[in-house]
Amino acid sequence: MEPKVQGVINSLWKRFDEFEQKQEPINFSKWVSYFTYDVVSTLCLSEPLGLIQEGADNQKFIENVHRSFYWLSNTGFLPLSCQKLINLIAGFFERVFGLEIAGSVTSFIQFAASKINERRTSPSIGNSDMLDHFLKMKDREGKIVGDMGIYGEIGNLLAAGADTTSVGIKAVIGPILRDPPRYRRLQSELDDAYKASGISLGQPISYNILKDLPFLQACVKEGTRIHPSIIYQLPRHAPASGVQLEGFFIDPSSTISTSPLAQNRCNALFGDDANEWKPERWIPGEINTEEQIRFMDKNLATVSSRPPFDPFSMLDWTMLLMSVAQFGYGSRTCIGRNLAIIEMTKFLAEILTRYDVELLNEPKPWSIHSQWFAEIHDMMILLHKRGEGAYKG
Repeated sequence: MEPKVQGVINSLWKRFDEFEQKQEPINFSKWVSYFTYDVVSTLCLSEPLGLIQEGADNQKFIENVHRSFYWLSNTGFLPLSCQKLINLIAGFFERVFGLEIAGSVTSFIQFAASKINERRTSPSIGNSDMLDHFLKMKDREGKIVGDMGIYGEIGNLLAAGADTTSVGIKAVIGPILRDPPRYRRLQSELDDAYKASGISLGQPISYNILKDLPFLQACVKEGTRIHPSIIYQLPRHAPASGVQLEGFFIDPSSTISTSPLAQNRCNALFGDDANEWKPERWIPGEINTEEQIRFMDKNLATVSSRPPFDPFSMLDWTMLLMSVAQFGYGSRTCIGRNLAIIEMTKFLAEILTRYDVELLNEPKPWSIHSQWFAEIHDMMILLHKRGEGAYKG
């Protein structure tokens, strides 16, 4: 998996080098999305969508996904018995807000169908991908799943696997670029890791090295804590016997959800400074003890290193019911979690060692649009190749 991710990263740096040579500002919000969508497409279909190569979303893949999530986040809470009402609402949204919902779905199905037909005509040899597995899927009765089922799996990967990581990267790097002392600390830690490994700055570096860098991992946790990728309150069912939480009994027939943003900024969980960006809170001895960090880690709704779910733990049941954010909890943990963390970690390490990154348009360098995702728009940067005469900030 990591070599395929690295291949897409390398193609992005080639484009970023072009911007750097011209000293041309980069719409970082868009290009990070191009990167994450091309990564997921490469893992799923063995080829990127071509967003990095084209430097644009010409086929409107990203736009269509965002339209669909806008629709889902506004109607998904309605029961299926309200299908007629849902259809009326869909028509209203299409007319008033210009949401081409049907067109979005049609465009995606045409794309997916072409890839399925290509693979059936020319099966992959040796290096299999997710599509190979989807073509072999069977339903509960042991029958091969039809094309609509495969469309759904491809759609799930593209929709769920790209935007969460894209938002995560921007959520982590944004505060770093606004904080010169912490930027220098992170860059110094990365430089030392490259030097110790005998790797030139900005070149490909293994995740196995990066995962042990304390300040880098602290920045990833803190950035995604302050700004969860998914802001929608995904529902969970109470356990069959019900559950007692903080003096309240939740009936087994109940559906419950909570805000990942509220959970990640809860003072009782993360301290009185929970609204502040402080990566040091995740490093033992700097702000918190190891025990306090383990407690925070277990309660973090986004990137964490939690132990397995314990069905006899009241805290774990609480977290299962509340886990509505980026990667879920227990049996609801996102299967793409490892991919997302590898992407974020490698991207951040390589961009910050390859370039000095200048954030533009202060004091409001980005905007946030929350629907399903808490999308970060309009983040503009300027790159400066590191070395003699490099930009110093």
